[in-house]
Amino acid sequence: MKAKIMMAALLCGGLFANTSVLADSHTVSVGYAQSKVADFKNIRGINVQYRYEWDSPVSVIGSFSYMKGDNDYSYRVDFNGDPSGYDGHDTLKYYSLLTGPAYRINDYVSIYALIGAVQAKAEGKTTYLTQYSEKFSSSATSFAYGAGVIVNPTENFSVNFGYEGTRVKFEKSFAINGFNLGVGYRF
Repeated sequence: MKAKIMMAALLCGGLFANTSVLADSHTVSVGYAQSKVADFKNIRGINVQYRYEWDSPVSVIGSFSYMKGDNDYSYRVDFNGDPSGYDGHDTLKYYSLLTGPAYRINDYVSIYALIGAVQAKAEGKTTYLTQYSEKFSSSATSFAYGAGVIVNPTENFSVNFGYEGTRVKFEKSFAINGFNLGVGYRF
């Protein structure tokens, strides 16, 4: 009887001891995002990532980015003392939601690849010196992709650096390519 109790205690103790080894881990990171838009200034914002790891070198990662940028422009010309031209202001808002696999190379370094969707919205207003003005608003949804590296210098701390790219079509097609840099907590 004592042997059975001892065996059950050892078995339960072994199960509980392995629980920490097989435990899932989560990493949440927040960081800076910046992208270059063709024929526009850089857009800047925030990137949030969530990673779920289990007892495998392969894990799942999700990423959300929000970026915004403004662009002011003007043009002036003088035709024989008669000034002409315009002033304008454009705004671009960018939202992306991406997901994909991550691969842990060792205890410190992981790589990841992402695919998903982007929603971009452009708005603008142009005012001519003749006091005529026009407004526009357009939005587009398109495929997006990304890749990056995650470094865990300590067990509970992470640093991630990634690339994100897409091509959106308003009146014409625009490439949007950028990076994100974040720090996170692993638990």
